[in-house]
Amino acid sequence: MKPLLLIPPVIALAIAGTVLLSQRNSISALEEETDILRTRIASARGTPAGSDAPAGTRANQPSAEKKGIDWKEIAAGFTDMQRNGGVNDMRKMMSFQRRLQAMSAEEIVSALEEIQALEIGDEERQMLEMMLFGPLSEKDPELALTRFSGRLKDEQSGASWQLANALGQWAKKDLTAATAWFDKEIAAGTFESKSLDGKSRILNQFESQLISQMLSSDFEKATERLASIPVDQRSEILGGYSFQNQKTEEDVAYARLVRSSLKPEEQLDVLSQRAANQAREGDFKKVDEYMDRIEATPEERVASANKAAEGFVQSKGWQGKLTTTDVDEMREWLGTQAPDAVDKVTGESIGSASRNGEQMKFSEASAMAVKYHESSGNDDVLVGFLDKSSTWEHKDEARELAGKISDPAKREEALKKLK
Repeated sequence: MKPLLLIPPVIALAIAGTVLLSQRNSISALEEETDILRTRIASARGTPAGSDAPAGTRANQPSAEKKGIDWKEIAAGFTDMQRNGGVNDMRKMMSFQRRLQAMSAEEIVSALEEIQALEIGDEERQMLEMMLFGPLSEKDPELALTRFSGRLKDEQSGASWQLANALGQWAKKDLTAATAWFDKEIAAGTFESKSLDGKSRILNQFESQLISQMLSSDFEKATERLASIPVDQRSEILGGYSFQNQKTEEDVAYARLVRSSLKPEEQLDVLSQRAANQAREGDFKKVDEYMDRIEATPEERVASANKAAEGFVQSKGWQGKLTTTDVDEMREWLGTQAPDAVDKVTGESIGSASRNGEQMKFSEASAMAVKYHESSGNDDVLVGFLDKSSTWEHKDEARELAGKISDPAKREEALKKLK
């Protein structure tokens, strides 16, 4: 699991329900942290651990779990959290999520209905719902899907993504029943797309969840299901969240499914996405183990190493301002896997990091790119940087940077893109 603190606060809030509540190991860690805090507080007050108030007063107070939840107050907390950067209120939100986890499925459904009737902004309502759909999907995924089937196409609030996760949870418990429900909804036209290409992103989210569960129990069934899907939509399904966050013991079967179902170029892209996710956790060792585990081909290793290097630098940018120490660590590792790509990936990674203006200004990123260009003498650093950075607000600076490219053809091509 990726720590929420690696993710910008607004995005963290949007996915908190699923990331923190649908994964039991997260809850255990949270409970552990809470116990430690409770013990420290008790020690400071001279009261027994497990008591937040002196003996004789605590018994007369209603427990937090039995009190009603002021959803408007919680929604206001979201607004404050975004305004203040999320640091001071994150612990409060995590404590609240533990409370949600203690609610029954029926209580969660009632809460969702209550939230629907509140006079609050759409953004606040959507965040509250996202937090509730996660635990509901884990406790009673069938109820989540049948009770809120009218929101299967609700992309704006994120309900469709959460309900797709519910299908995955249901399939984990009862694959036959979940598949039957899903196929019935498909036959009823629930997932029909109005787009010109006929693709339904929501349908593919659900297929991804279902097939990922099939893969863990019946490889042949997963293969048959994927074979029934148009070829041009399979990479989107296999690159879905459910596959990218699978258990390591499923990597071999996953790689086998990818190689047997996708075009060669799509195989490289999908398999390397998994490597990038491993690197975003800050551990290149996991990437090495992943590539060894799936017996990656030379082409797969290069593609995976490139994506992993980019993912590593990206995660460092999320945590704070990117440093040369971070980039040097990436370059050293990438040099052992794909030495010819080191300079190009260096430029692209720094360029991607500069897109988050709050963490790294364009001028700072471009100066870093120039440093590595001068030290390596390779134009790929600057070419890669200009390809991946957001230059539309920095055209003059970008043109000056392009002028430093020594190769005339590459320099001209870069300048053309900046007109």
